Amino acid sequence: MDPRPAIAEFWSWWAEHRDEVVAALDGGRTEDVLRLVQPWVMAIDERLTWDITGSEQKRFGLVVTTGGHDELRSTTERWRLSAPDDPEVEFLSTRRRDPAALETAVLDVDGYEFALREMVVGARVDTTARRVDVIVHHPLFTLVDQDHRLRVAFHGLDVALGEAAVERWLGAVNVSVDAPIDAIALTSLEHVVAQLAGEPAGAVANAGETGDGGEWAAMKGQTAKGPVFVIVRRSANRYTHPLVDTHLAVVLTYEAGANGMPLDPSISQEIEELEGHVIEALGGEGPHALHVGHVTGGGQVVAHFYLDGLERDPELARPVLDKWSRGKVSMAMAYDPLWEHVAPFLR
Repeated sequence: MDPRPAIAEFWSWWAEHRDEVVAALDGGRTEDVLRLVQPWVMAIDERLTWDITGSEQKRFGLVVTTGGHDELRSTTERWRLSAPDDPEVEFLSTRRRDPAALETAVLDVDGYEFALREMVVGARVDTTARRVDVIVHHPLFTLVDQDHRLRVAFHGLDVALGEAAVERWLGAVNVSVDAPIDAIALTSLEHVVAQLAGEPAGAVANAGETGDGGEWAAMKGQTAKGPVFVIVRRSANRYTHPLVDTHLAVVLTYEAGANGMPLDPSISQEIEELEGHVIEALGGEGPHALHVGHVTGGGQVVAHFYLDGLERDPELARPVLDKWSRGKVSMAMAYDPLWEHVAPFLR
């Protein structure tokens, strides 16, 4: 479902009621803030979560996050990008790391007060996938259902690491009513992630989240049909480009040798030129369109692109592809907010 109409309605409502929300914040009337804001966030998507936080530059921060539903990342980013320039309120689409809150914050869920300082985790490092799998425990988990446990768990993890780092570095997230045997304090999880990321503690919130999309890498492999050669943009991912949630595969065939590789080595330059023209046809490389790489082998090249499925029409690339003279051409599009089509190449 297209979230843009509901996002536009949110900001229209905000323009009329913004002063009322700020006055409630100034007066410490949290129930009034909840009553005002909650229905309009839920109207965008009921799975979203939101919070009033501190801000480094303004008086308050209003953060709307995915609540652990990674496929909603483009929705929260659209919400943020549509926000007005407010002199007192900063609008955020990911929850920032806030170590101080781990000692003081209390989350009210289903009538129970969850102190984050009482939360512990069991952590297992998966060096192959470069992820940390965690089991989260809180003494009050016995009093609430599974959905509420997960809500509390993701809130605590976001506060401990920052939401972007949770998405980037954590693998499986489970909850338990019993404390893991090897449990560590939630405040210590950052050190585990930092060791995996090769970053100092305190820097994992930004590790792997910045960059201009460069850093190409070449890889070789072998399949049942013969060798394959991969060119991939290793520094680009769904965290650096949250709006591109749709995968576009362009398949180009060519005259191949016995091993499935091109007979004419100069074809590689033509492929690169064509890929560049495809991106130009899609409006240029940036937050709405990205070339991730291509795989050559078995008599074909599969070029991988990611698009903003609501803002870019892949059919715009059709005239460019029709110019391919080395063989047949086809393209296929699929909604893929988790970038599963290229995940094996980006690990």
